[in-house]
Amino acid sequence: MKFTQGTAPNSSMRSHFVDRVIKSSMAGLTPDKGVVFDDHRQPHHEVTLCQMTLFIIYVGVTFLYAVRLPRSFVRGKQAQPEPDVERTHDTKPVTNHVVVEVKDGNGSNVDKENESVQTKKTASPPPPPTFDAFLKYVIVFGAIMGYYFICDYMKVFPTMPRVYNRDTFLFLVFLLFLIACVFTIKPTKDIILNREQTEEWKGWMQVMFVWYHYFAAKEWYNWIRVYIACYVWMTGFGNFSFFWVRNDFSLWRILKMMFRLNFLVIFVLMTTNNEYMLYYICAMHTYWFISVYVFMRVLNSWNKDRIKMAVKFAAYIICNALIFEISGVCSTLFRPLWFIFGLHETKYDIMHEWEFRAGLDHWACLTGMLCAYNYPHFEALLKRLEKEATSRVEKYTQIGIKTLMIVVSLAVGVLWYTTFMGKDKYAYNRTHCYSSMIPILVFIVLRNSFPILRRHYIHMFAWLGKITLETYLSQLHVYLQSNAKDLLGYLVDLPLLNFALATIIYLFISYVLFHLTTQFSSFLIPKDLTVVAKYAVIGAVVVGAAAAIAFGLQVALGRHIHV
Repeated sequence: MKFTQGTAPNSSMRSHFVDRVIKSSMAGLTPDKGVVFDDHRQPHHEVTLCQMTLFIIYVGVTFLYAVRLPRSFVRGKQAQPEPDVERTHDTKPVTNHVVVEVKDGNGSNVDKENESVQTKKTASPPPPPTFDAFLKYVIVFGAIMGYYFICDYMKVFPTMPRVYNRDTFLFLVFLLFLIACVFTIKPTKDIILNREQTEEWKGWMQVMFVWYHYFAAKEWYNWIRVYIACYVWMTGFGNFSFFWVRNDFSLWRILKMMFRLNFLVIFVLMTTNNEYMLYYICAMHTYWFISVYVFMRVLNSWNKDRIKMAVKFAAYIICNALIFEISGVCSTLFRPLWFIFGLHETKYDIMHEWEFRAGLDHWACLTGMLCAYNYPHFEALLKRLEKEATSRVEKYTQIGIKTLMIVVSLAVGVLWYTTFMGKDKYAYNRTHCYSSMIPILVFIVLRNSFPILRRHYIHMFAWLGKITLETYLSQLHVYLQSNAKDLLGYLVDLPLLNFALATIIYLFISYVLFHLTTQFSSFLIPKDLTVVAKYAVIGAVVVGAAAAIAFGLQVALGRHIHV
């Protein structure tokens, strides 16, 4: 089975040919060497074994659903209607410290309550879908994968060149933010880095990330690197908070996270015949989640002791430095996993892409973990500065400290911008992993400095923030083509209308994929791990049988199936 390569998702900054190599003295920070990939612009006419296997499974599921549909309809007609009464939910005590719900691979959504312990009614989690509903979701999912196939593998739609115009780009950005701020601001709980705020943060960054690719906005490269560091920071912050408070290191938790981060990307790469490292964001978040899990799981009895936690942080820093700061260690250490982290058919070492991507943000996750660990201190400081003053001296002291905090943050932000953001991409990459935490911390301080800012969020961006993984993957296949080199052309002669139509289709598909993935996770990974194991065995048998049939068809039809 042959994989056809393409440039990495944010490689619109690279030409198709090899960029000049500008070496850095710091290991893991050398600019991407312009790895040579297949052009991937021409449509493919051969169906791979993976694609044929998926198609056979899809046909089988569709047939099974069609057979079961009449029975489901009859059972539904015979079912008695439920009485029209309000459902009651179980109540359980909730400890309102830090309640973390990890939502996607681009980071964690963190919701923090007051520190008192209360008992309140909480809605039970939605039940998993029925088997018939699961089959229906598989059919919808397969149809979307088929659309990926015809868009970016068969290339049935024409391509359009990406054209950058700063005036148009900034106008669209300004218009979007204006509409979002005027019409979609909603109230929320007065909590530092609450769930809606982190979703909002991810949402507007994702807009800039995707439009950076769509409009070939090369001059914004440095900012895109900062946004990716923010996502990695959220992975460290959210997962550390979860493990610290919940103390849940169960296999079920790991399976849930691995499923969320990698289920969709696995099917996408099989459908489009690409490699895992093309979607490097998924690889990065998977690795950093595992690193946080290991950090918190090993000697987890130490997690409540400040001195012992300092020892654990020191050990983490040393390990991180050894892996990413010493030349060659990263690629050597991960080489046994070349089939996962390797990018093949390149002119350079197949591990270069992983070493480059992971090395760029190898201190961002640690920064997020440290912020989560010191979150109570920052929260206590703001509460003290915002409580009702009992005297004029106390009031002026509060105003003075908060003003100083804001002024210092602004000054540090301006100094960072003038020092780093004017560099070219190669020079900036050398310093990115050491400087990226500065704008992150400045943003957090400024975004949470006043209660009115914490009590409101931009709903449009929060909605987009929930589907960042889906929008990240879909952009490469139903929004752009040829691994972000070209645009998908629905209305070739009308670029702005094409942009509008493509955006609607792209967002709709991403939204549906988000809900399908949630339903699949609920059905395939219940709390009972014996059921999970049973589903895994059934899935392996189904995939194996479909692969055998696909292989037989390929042999019978002359090894390759043309479409």
